[in-house]
Amino acid sequence: MIIFLAAGCSTAGNNAALSSASKPDITLAALPTADLAGLYIAQDDGLFAQQGLHVKIEKIPSSAAIIADQLKGEVDVSAGSYIPYILAQAAGAKFRILAEASTLRPYTRVLVTDADSRITTISDLVGGNIGVNGTNSIGTLLISALLSARGISPNEVHLVTDSDGFPAMPAQLQGGAWDAAFLAEPYVSLAGEQYGERVLADLDQGATLNFPIDGYVATQAWAAKYPQTAAAFVRALEEGQRLADTDRAAVETAMRESDNLPSEVTAVMALPDFPVGPVDEASIQREAEVMHQFGMLGSGFTTEAEQGALVGSMISPGS
Repeated sequence: MIIFLAAGCSTAGNNAALSSASKPDITLAALPTADLAGLYIAQDDGLFAQQGLHVKIEKIPSSAAIIADQLKGEVDVSAGSYIPYILAQAAGAKFRILAEASTLRPYTRVLVTDADSRITTISDLVGGNIGVNGTNSIGTLLISALLSARGISPNEVHLVTDSDGFPAMPAQLQGGAWDAAFLAEPYVSLAGEQYGERVLADLDQGATLNFPIDGYVATQAWAAKYPQTAAAFVRALEEGQRLADTDRAAVETAMRESDNLPSEVTAVMALPDFPVGPVDEASIQREAEVMHQFGMLGSGFTTEAEQGALVGSMISPGS
């Protein structure tokens, strides 16, 4: 499903901001999750328009699904998991993290099973299939950490990607597609409200407690070519992030409108933290270290992963 949203009409003040933005029209690829509530609030409240920007949001199943298009210049900014971008950076691509979107909090990323499932413990997953919105993404890492903490090799389960992403996954699980599913809010709550599906495990624990989840990423070439646009985008986004962090009603409204969700779902969904301010390099560095721990980064990147050079190259403007 692809939905396009445009920022509101410009005012005289917006036109002044527009003249300072070197690329006023932005195509942004984003996951339809509560982690990006700051983005949806900024859109709904006209905060991008106030900066002279017209933002078109394209819904995607995972950030991994859009990287090729972004490298070809068909997408300006992507909003989703850092992990596919760290992997792409290790492979030679050059991306820039413009801003953070979310940090893991209890029950914002979970494993869910059908209400009548034979799976009642983590060990029951051995040999089973787990639906994910994208392999080699945050779900892969969180599931690997959970299993390893229980003494189970991640290779003992099978991750199956659903090309339609989180919105389709609760129904797929109900239909018997997998033994369990990796879900994000508000689809965790949707799974419970509409299908009676139950949480098997909260992934905010152990090595991934308070883990950085999603961010806003552009290519380094785009950020260098359009620095004023990038700065204007971040200014508007940070206002949205502040609202998301302090006004739950604004988050619920934004999520209802972004994916046509019922109020009984958005009213009970768990929320992540919404970071504001410069990108926290030490926080993102945790991802590279855990990725290396679970073999997502090849042995050739041990030094870069452990010393922070890989993540640093995605944050420092001079890299």
